[in-house]
Amino acid sequence: MAYNVEGLAKSSKPVKRPRQKASKPPYLSTSWGAAAFAAAVEHLGMVSITDASGRILHVNDEFVRQSKYDRDELIGQTHAILKSPQHTSEFWADAFMVLAERDVWRSPVMNRAKDGSFYWVDTIISTMRGPKGALKGYLSIQIDITTAVGRHVELQERTELLQAVVETFPGGLTAFDKNNRIILCNKKQRRLLEYPDELFEGNTTLEQLYRFNAERGEYGPGNVDDLVRERLGRASKRVAHSFERQRPNGTYLEIRGTPLAHGGFVTAHIDISDRKRDQEMIGRLANHDALTGLPNRTLFLKRARSALEHLGHGEMLALHCVGLDRFKIINDTLGHPTGDAILKAAAQRLANLPGTHAVSRLGGDEFGIIQVAPNSIEDVAAMGKAIIGALAEPFEIGSETVAAGGSVGIAIAPGDASNAEQLMVNADTALYRTKSIGRGSFGFFEQTMHERLQARHTIAMGLREAIANSKFELHYQPIVNVNSRRIVGCEALIRWYHPKRGLVPASEFIPIAEEAGYIEQIGEWVLKSACAEASRWPDNIWVAVNVSAVQFLGPNLVQQIVDASRSMSLSRLVLEITESVLIKDRDLATTTLNQLKKLGARIAIDDFGTGFSSLSYLQSFPFDKIKIDRSFVSDISNQKRSATLRRSIIQLGYNLGMTSVAEGVETEAQYAKLRSEGCVEAQGFLFSRPIPAAAVRALIAKSQ
Repeated sequence: MAYNVEGLAKSSKPVKRPRQKASKPPYLSTSWGAAAFAAAVEHLGMVSITDASGRILHVNDEFVRQSKYDRDELIGQTHAILKSPQHTSEFWADAFMVLAERDVWRSPVMNRAKDGSFYWVDTIISTMRGPKGALKGYLSIQIDITTAVGRHVELQERTELLQAVVETFPGGLTAFDKNNRIILCNKKQRRLLEYPDELFEGNTTLEQLYRFNAERGEYGPGNVDDLVRERLGRASKRVAHSFERQRPNGTYLEIRGTPLAHGGFVTAHIDISDRKRDQEMIGRLANHDALTGLPNRTLFLKRARSALEHLGHGEMLALHCVGLDRFKIINDTLGHPTGDAILKAAAQRLANLPGTHAVSRLGGDEFGIIQVAPNSIEDVAAMGKAIIGALAEPFEIGSETVAAGGSVGIAIAPGDASNAEQLMVNADTALYRTKSIGRGSFGFFEQTMHERLQARHTIAMGLREAIANSKFELHYQPIVNVNSRRIVGCEALIRWYHPKRGLVPASEFIPIAEEAGYIEQIGEWVLKSACAEASRWPDNIWVAVNVSAVQFLGPNLVQQIVDASRSMSLSRLVLEITESVLIKDRDLATTTLNQLKKLGARIAIDDFGTGFSSLSYLQSFPFDKIKIDRSFVSDISNQKRSATLRRSIIQLGYNLGMTSVAEGVETEAQYAKLRSEGCVEAQGFLFSRPIPAAAVRALIAKSQ
């Protein structure tokens, strides 16, 4: 609408005012009657009147207050004095275009006050025209809406933030009002559940979603109406809930529902397929062997417990503990890849045996098999034989044909044990016993096995304490020259007095020390102690020390010998080794022996004739002495065969430049025979039992 200025002038009373100077801006003139109009709109808000060119003619007090300009500073200026960066020139060009077409324009406008602050106004601008329609000026009425705009902007920012949160949420989100109408459904929810866009045209409800899902089989088989009704009933309870389900396409979803205070609720759908796969993988790794894919010890025991719980009255359950016989040698000689291939092949053979249950890899080269409800002990034995037969056939690994073989220890419930853990221990004990007697066979658990195992454990624990507290001591058995009968050396023999068992023979605790990993510590102590004692003897008396295969093939032997013999010449040290050292690693043994010979130490092959006694050993290795086992010396007057072998060993040593030493000489007759046969040195009870260090020093002094 446009205001008729002449009409306003006629309806108002003229007011006399002093004449304005021409140089001043044209103020609102009573001559055209606008003063009365201005007074009428004074209280509508911020009021201003401009001429046709936009110069301000009049502003009311509210306008002055909000703009923070003085009236004199405003009159004669355009509204550009209040211009803010919020609006472009195009914005104002559009405003005047609308005014030209419609005479009225309205819009929110942000103004800048004199102090630089900004304020928002709801602005109405109307044209003011003369009686002939000529444009005389503009009337502007503005209402302060700064607070409202601030709230609107804040609300808008919050809305945008909420929308960003909704869209960046790692899953799908759907919100419903109290009437179960959808008020929000983010894009991820639609993608996750494969919802078509047309499903959300109009006021989509929860029931429509349920029905859509039921009809496409999302909830599995069943009547669609029943499936929808059931879910609507649960939703109506408005209680927080969380559950998982798998979609028909295989996707796993975690679904959480949260009721809202006003009666609506929000549901979140999160894709947990990766988490499920990870959980399954972790579960498999926790319960299965990574190499063979078989159940591991943990799962094996779970299944054994379950089988025992379901064992009927009068029924048996057999637990077979299976060990590969030559696995360590195969691993050491052919390498771990070949060993792994054999383990996998053995696992496959055992898994294919009929009548087995829960075939598992227990660790290392051991497997476990449960035989449920065998009819008799004969059936259990037949299974043991079948296992041995399955492992007896050589394995074809690449270009290698490898024979491993296997042994089996068997424990039977309920007789041997009533719980899985003890049954497992007993089967393992039976396996250990079977392997110690002879490989490639099976054996049943007996209670005496457990007692022997406990005794071994007691010794192992005692050895640890003995090492820590230096509870060992050395006795020395003199070795004499057969012709002169004078002492030429002494063999150091370890003694251990157990606090409960008393004296424990070395033949009993040394194998246990080797198994428990204590032998290197014990061997190093023996070397140091024997060399320290020998340094107190005359220089022509040497000391012999037994070195186990484990210690000899270890990485530290040479340095240990060097360190131990600093107080004496290495030529006075004789290291006694058995043929087992040479059998285990011929190349390493040769290297170590050559190193020791260069240092000046002497080497004796102990118990010659009791093992394989390959003559190639005597040819290949630089031995200084051959020790004839006591079995060829005892009963010397009765055994022609022993005498023949003994004479052959003595002659062999003489021909190869090796000193022959006879062990176990107990009678004068034995001594005389050895002397007549040319044996060089001898030791045994005839000359002296093993005696403590102080006693042997006295004996050496007397012999000298």
